[in-house]
Amino acid sequence: MQVTVIGLGRFGSSLAETLIERGHEVVVIDKDERLVQKFVGKTDTAIVADATDDTVLRSLGVQDMDAVVVAIGDDVEASVLVCISLMDLGAKNIIAKAEDEKHARILNRIGVQRVVQPERDSALHVADLISYPTLADRFNISEEHAIVEVRAPKSFVGKRIRELDLRRRYNVLVIGIRRKEAVFDQKGEIVDLKERFFAPPDPDEEITDGDVLVLLAPVDVIDDIARWE
Repeated sequence: MQVTVIGLGRFGSSLAETLIERGHEVVVIDKDERLVQKFVGKTDTAIVADATDDTVLRSLGVQDMDAVVVAIGDDVEASVLVCISLMDLGAKNIIAKAEDEKHARILNRIGVQRVVQPERDSALHVADLISYPTLADRFNISEEHAIVEVRAPKSFVGKRIRELDLRRRYNVLVIGIRRKEAVFDQKGEIVDLKERFFAPPDPDEEITDGDVLVLLAPVDVIDDIARWE
């Protein structure tokens, strides 16, 4: 997986190092040469540049990256400018760091797909979201176990939970299902989608297209879960 990390403060550096350790191809960018120098030898592409200059981003082909992380938190204007440039260039998966709630609201308003805040989302958590794109969310509850939310793969649709036999095959428990259900008006037309949460779900509950499964899973099988099809 190819990931660009823009901004090498504490959060950006920690995230980039974690992604590199996991074997991803990581491009790092910062205008501070001292911060970039720490990544020379760790990754093939460590660039000293001002990412608010969209010619820099264009030259890197960010639109072809699997994910781009904007880890600029202390300069809201620069953060917003970089995000807008990335969207204009067609970057597919933009994750931006927000320093506070106001910054987060601005990033959400301009259409950033995922906004994270360091006091709430650790660099390790964000690395998990990048490393496992099929997972909707993950929360470690111990060194051995995690709560994982995964979009139901096509092969699960139409099957009952007991049929999937996930406990025997992966030592995984389905502890909940998130499902969007249509809300109809008096004319029978869909006017809204409302999320329902089943917890714990009946073993005979049938999986439908679009379901998100909430799992209690051993950490060492998350790679397998991420590959479900």
